[in-house]
Amino acid sequence: MPERNIRERHTPGLWAAAVFLFVLPVATSLLAQAGQGGAAGSARAAAPVDLTGYWVSIVTEDWIERMSPDSPPSGVPRGGRGGGGGGGGGRGGRGAPASPPPGGDPCRAYGAAGSLRVPGRLHITWQDDNTLKVEMDAGTQTRLFYFNPTQPAPTQKSLQGYSVATWEGLARGGRGGFGGGGGGGGAGRGGPAAPRWGSLKVVTTHMTGGYLLSSRSSYSENAVLTEHFTRHTDFGVDYFTVTAIIEDGGQMTGTSSTFKKEPDGSKFKPTGCEIVR
Repeated sequence: MPERNIRERHTPGLWAAAVFLFVLPVATSLLAQAGQGGAAGSARAAAPVDLTGYWVSIVTEDWIERMSPDSPPSGVPRGGRGGGGGGGGGRGGRGAPASPPPGGDPCRAYGAAGSLRVPGRLHITWQDDNTLKVEMDAGTQTRLFYFNPTQPAPTQKSLQGYSVATWEGLARGGRGGFGGGGGGGGAGRGGPAAPRWGSLKVVTTHMTGGYLLSSRSSYSENAVLTEHFTRHTDFGVDYFTVTAIIEDGGQMTGTSSTFKKEPDGSKFKPTGCEIVR
């Protein structure tokens, strides 16, 4: 059964209107900045939100399974370095990973579907104008998100699989979707509409399988991972949340992971996924 971490807020109409008027110019500025620096027609230029920078995980759900030294399966760091917001995390330095099963791959827990569940830090950059790169210090793993890929998916499966990305959201004029990373979807006769708000959708296939760090379950090499990256701001602090659905053999599992923006990479310290005694 999909896991859900849902918070409901009931805000009086007058307060909501005031917040909207305050947030709108900030959002517009961020969107303008997000589109700078990329070639015309590229995914980078069309980005409705900016996900680049350094981020630290905030463990607010599945705390025991993600942070306990005895719960994780093979290769997961004990006592991770979560950012300490909300429901926990921030237990200091990373300890020794748990031992893998006999003959198991110590890096298996860092596969695409479970990688963002591991407490640690991310560094997100543009590898080129149509490829977003996510580097993880936990396990020293890298994921690449391809917009408008011109080459077919590889035949060989890998730990991080093959990820195809698209921008999604609301374009000016109320039309949704940003296509595969070129100009925005929702373009009229006058050309692509400028984005107002959006999120990143990533679909990953061709994975070798791994662990979810959720209900201590695993996924097979036939799994399909669909993620939505949504950036948000609370009291002047930037976050993004990844909601994920893993479809595997007719079964569906849902997870969510939240990350907090950091000012620089001073705390980003990649560590291998090999066993440390």
